[in-house]
Amino acid sequence: MAGEGSEKPLTRWQLVAYGQFVIPLAVIGLPVAVYIPPFYSSTLGLDLTAVGLILMLARISDVVTDPLIGRLSDRTRTRFGRRRPWVLAGVPVMMASALMLFVPPEEVTNLYLLTWIAAIYLGYTFITIPYGAWGAELSGDYKERNRITGSREMFLLIGLLIAISAPIAGAYWTGGGDGGGAAGRSAVGILGWLTVIMLPLCALIVFASVPEPRIVETKPIPFRRGLRVALRNGPFRIVLLSSIFGALAGSINIGVVIFFFEHVAGIGEASTVLIFTFFVAGVVGAPFWVWLGGRIGKHRAIAAAGFVSLFVFALVPAVIYLVKPAAPDAVFACLFAINVVQGLALGAAPILGPSIMADVVDLDTLKSGESRAAFLFAFLGMVRKSSEALGVGIALPILQWTGFNAQSESNSPEALFALLALYCLVPLVLWIVSIAIIMRYPITRERQIRLRAALERRISRRAELRRMAAD
Repeated sequence: MAGEGSEKPLTRWQLVAYGQFVIPLAVIGLPVAVYIPPFYSSTLGLDLTAVGLILMLARISDVVTDPLIGRLSDRTRTRFGRRRPWVLAGVPVMMASALMLFVPPEEVTNLYLLTWIAAIYLGYTFITIPYGAWGAELSGDYKERNRITGSREMFLLIGLLIAISAPIAGAYWTGGGDGGGAAGRSAVGILGWLTVIMLPLCALIVFASVPEPRIVETKPIPFRRGLRVALRNGPFRIVLLSSIFGALAGSINIGVVIFFFEHVAGIGEASTVLIFTFFVAGVVGAPFWVWLGGRIGKHRAIAAAGFVSLFVFALVPAVIYLVKPAAPDAVFACLFAINVVQGLALGAAPILGPSIMADVVDLDTLKSGESRAAFLFAFLGMVRKSSEALGVGIALPILQWTGFNAQSESNSPEALFALLALYCLVPLVLWIVSIAIIMRYPITRERQIRLRAALERRISRRAELRRMAAD
């Protein structure tokens, strides 16, 4: 493989082998966002505000670790590659922290939660930053990059389906004796054990089957100069800004979703059916976004999916204030229909966003002269995680400030409206802003082809100079 990527398409098995590694990450990733707040507050009895602040503090630690691991990964040189060693280092960290977080002792403290949530985020950083950069380097072709990220997203959604199903199965097999439903001990404990079993097996498959492209050696640039180059990259700034609003919206929405379904929609444990349906629809719709991104452009496809999703999501308040009082039995059907449409649009951003970042990396390599995909993915990850930390750190304390009690069945109308606003209204506005920003993204397929041609010419010139120097 020459340079940063290969124009030769990956085989079908290589696509599968690369994509399947995300399954155990999804199995534990979604529950961290969805189940940890109700599990540690409602089931284990920690203060809801404290849980929100702990999640925020743990996420903020990624501000340091993400760029550090990204930069170190870019500069790692081993006979096994520069991405594999870091992924391998993250596997035992993830396994240990998943068990401690999801199979805790009888009595837990705020310090216990902070320690292990920070550990699991560190494991994520060790794995996901090099893993994402690895995928970006596998091909320099505009459409092939969509196939690679599309494969990863398909398996991600499969992992999310497992993450939704496993707590239900865990509660059923153990009889649900702890009374916590999907956020009970018996329900979430199985997630920790699934991670311990699946993560090393999936890592072995990707290590054995997917190559790391040969990297042409370049002269590294100082960190501060490299940061300035990245921030002067116009397309990268657009991606960053759009991600800030999108991540903030998503974290607020996900952080309260279980509370919303139980206390506002009043559908209780049937909420797991909605979440499951949401991700099934995501699997069904994913191939369409791979195709559409290649046809009309990746950023336009993301915007189209966003507008469709938000149009139906804006109907949620009408379901709560118009349908629920008149026909409470119809609430589930209405939310089900909304979730199906949103699910079909779900795959666009996760598939096409990393593919966009791979194109941004090409432009950065031309501007900086250094191959540093992991650093850019890490910087984007740091920004996203900071926004996610801010979202959950704001949402849960506001919810408690309004008088909401997760263990009560009779919250005030003001508290329930605040819950609706945090689940729907606030994220809706933030997502609209995110879509408006990404529509300004300038790298089309034609421009990306020119970027790759210029990059390959530079790589060829450097290779020729090295041969001349050797002679």
